[in-house]
Amino acid sequence: MLTVDSIVQRDPEIIAADAHQDLVMVSIATGSYYGVSHVAREIWDAIERPKRISDLISNLIANYQIDSASCEKQTLSFLETLLDEGLLRVEDGSVA
Repeated sequence: MLTVDSIVQRDPEIIAADAHQDLVMVSIATGSYYGVSHVAREIWDAIERPKRISDLISNLIANYQIDSASCEKQTLSFLETLLDEGLLRVEDGSVA
């Protein structure tokens, strides 16, 4: 289970390409494809390199008019979905 202290990074094995304003991603391992847009795409771009979820949430709050509780809940939910689909790598964040 992810927490705000988890450090996440998108799986580098996922191929992504622009499709108008959306981003289409393909998992070579499973053959599955996914599409994201708007904030989800911004999150995907932000986790190209390892990033602590709390930092990601802080950046989203600064860029959008959203309260911190809602942002945390929605961001964790989206990242959990990426994790469930095998699109995300996670570190627990307890070691500096």
